[in-house]
Amino acid sequence: MKKALTVIIICLLLCGCEDYAELNNLSIVTAAGIDKAGDKYEVTLLIANSPKNETTNKEGEAKTTVYQGKAKTIAEAVKIIDKKTPKQLYFSHINVVVISEEIGKEGFLNVADWLIRHPQTRNRFYLMQVNENKAGDVLKIISPLESFPSQSIATLIESNKNSRSVGDTASYSNFIGRILETGYEPIMSTIKINGTVKEGSTQENLETTEPKTYLSLGPLAIYKKDKLIETTTKKQTDLIYVITNEAKELLYNIKYKNSSINIFSNAVKTKIKLKNENSVDIYVEAKGSIYEANGNINLNSTSEIENIEKIWKTSMKKDLIKLIKQIKTEYKSDIFGFGNMIYKNYPQKWKKIKDKWNEKYFNNLNINVHTKTEIISTASLTKTLRDDEK
Repeated sequence: MKKALTVIIICLLLCGCEDYAELNNLSIVTAAGIDKAGDKYEVTLLIANSPKNETTNKEGEAKTTVYQGKAKTIAEAVKIIDKKTPKQLYFSHINVVVISEEIGKEGFLNVADWLIRHPQTRNRFYLMQVNENKAGDVLKIISPLESFPSQSIATLIESNKNSRSVGDTASYSNFIGRILETGYEPIMSTIKINGTVKEGSTQENLETTEPKTYLSLGPLAIYKKDKLIETTTKKQTDLIYVITNEAKELLYNIKYKNSSINIFSNAVKTKIKLKNENSVDIYVEAKGSIYEANGNINLNSTSEIENIEKIWKTSMKKDLIKLIKQIKTEYKSDIFGFGNMIYKNYPQKWKKIKDKWNEKYFNNLNINVHTKTEIISTASLTKTLRDDEK
């Protein structure tokens, strides 16, 4: 029995060594950037450097390497990269794909087709769009907090899940699902390079207490099917998350008595109800605390607080109506899925209007916005204001 157990352990160890040797002979791709260069695709792959024979890496040795290829198709560009690398490309560990604005305008399905057909790629990765810069440049920015640029992007997305559901809008599977979903248009998270690519890709960017170049999340990119329509502003992005009930945190600014007041809320709830085939009701309820108030305002006064609540309620309703109107009339892209609600509840009606939903019927949909707001505390009080006056 002991001999048999010994043989099994030796076999397992040998198998483990063999697998390690095979893995060590692969170029593990952790991220991909896809740009357009004229009529060609420019593909950038971020590859994790495998450890050398030494027990530790040499000081200053890069942990990642960037390779680029340019060709008429994405597959051909990847083949060019494969010829440059000393090891076989391995895509199963890819966790970030970044596309340029030009790729978005041309149509994402060209990229999706390669991702779907490639035998090693999986759909569990983040998908981001970059504006004003090349997608390949995003993969060159190194961060003091993470070893790999791809991990830096993933960490950035994960850390923002507490304030908004950016993980959903940055999910490849979610984006593809929206394209395939009836009566729904997709949105995509964007990423921004702050600083210069040259400074952000050097070792010095890691050695300073304040990096000269860093990555940050940008606004949302609105798509119609697989094509980019428009990129929103920060305020529009926040309001979109409110309507979709994905705003986990919201900092809202209002004007009151020639003063500026910032209200912080981590309790925003939205419900959308289809009233009939031509009408939708949106109910938004927000509870918040006065985060900052500039000016001579008596925050201990109940009447003052009630006035602030009313202005917050009116202002938010006005902003939401303005956003919805802009998306209906200018962008003509139903990112809220109102069409999907009609499809599910009034299938016969949907058959008649589906072909012209975004261009005609979406614009004519009657959308009623109802807001309810409540100030529950100020920055200096631990109890609610109303509790203090009881």
